[in-house]
Amino acid sequence: MENKIEITNQMLIVIPQGLDKIASFKSKLEIPLQNVVGASIDVGILNENKGFRNLGTALPGYWAGSYDKNGEKSFFNIKKGAKPIVIQLRNEKFNRLILGADNAEKIVDAINNNIK
Repeated sequence: MENKIEITNQMLIVIPQGLDKIASFKSKLEIPLQNVVGASIDVGILNENKGFRNLGTALPGYWAGSYDKNGEKSFFNIKKGAKPIVIQLRNEKFNRLILGADNAEKIVDAINNNIK
């Protein structure tokens, strides 16, 4: 599991696990649910160009950290083979989060059921 993702007190909390904290240069992301536009699973996103890596790690089959593409900033923490959870954001440092986690479908449903 690359990330622990939970919703607590109207906040979306993403905690990279194990060495992923070091590779992604993030120990925790906290985002108010009011800034979450929606969540989905996009299995094709890992085959797309990620853009310019600002800070993080890019190894074959593993992406962690900040990437810029066409003026949009994304945070990746995922390994190839995982179901990519894509979380769209507004008014945040990142435009979207691309994350790997256990129970991807349940996480996407929980996020979408808790946003307004």
